[in-house]
This record gives sequence, structure tokens and C-alpha cells, in this order.
Amino acid sequence: TLPGAMRAAAANAVTTLLETLAKDGRLLVLEPKMNVEISVPREKVGFVLSDLTARRGVVDDVAMGDDGAGGSAGGDHIKALVKAEVPLVEILGYANSLRSLTGGEGAFSAEYKGHAPKEG
Repeated sequence: TLPGAMRAAAANAVTTLLETLAKDGRLLVLEPKMNVEISVPREKVGFVLSDLTARRGVVDDVAMGDDGAGGSAGGDHIKALVKAEVPLVEILGYANSLRSLTGGEGAFSAEYKGHAPKEG
């Protein structure tokens, strides 16, 4: 049928174009990036930073702070705020991972930053 033939021709043309661009090194794949802020207990920062790196995240800042309780002898109230940029696909389901990494004490928020070239 004519509509089926047109779809097949269009698919073939797109496939050929993408293959040509990939061979020439001119194909650029973009992915959504997110700005994330993660609040974690100070003693768990290392685990969170390692996890973000494994998720292709780029850490922008780590700030140590106090929750305003005046600090305790054990340092239980001292939190860290981690700011990073992470591909969206890498933080899907991140709340569960963060709970596991921090014993349920971590929290995060994510905000769309924009699209950037996918690495690799």
C-alpha cells in the first residue's frame, strides 16, 4: 500500500542519514540534565559522592552545616548539602538508593537544567 511504502521509505531515509552522520562524527545525542541538591548526614557524604560519580554526576559544591540544634557531642545533627548535575536517566529511582546509602536520613530535590551532549 502507498502509506506503508511511504513509511518504509521515510524510515530508510532517516536511518541512512543517521548512519552517515555517525560515520562523519557529526551525530550529537542530547540528554536531559538535572540540578540536584542532596541533604545527608556528614558521615555519609563520601558514600553519596561516590554514588553520584558512578551515575555520571558532576559535583558542583559540598557545604557542611548544622541543623540549628547547636551540634551534639556525636555530631548527629551536622548535615552536608551536596549540589550536583546529573543526567535524568541516572537519577530515576534515586530516592530508594539515597535511603539505602544514608539509612533513611538523606533527602534530595531535582530541577531540570537543560539538555547537554551525552558522553560516550
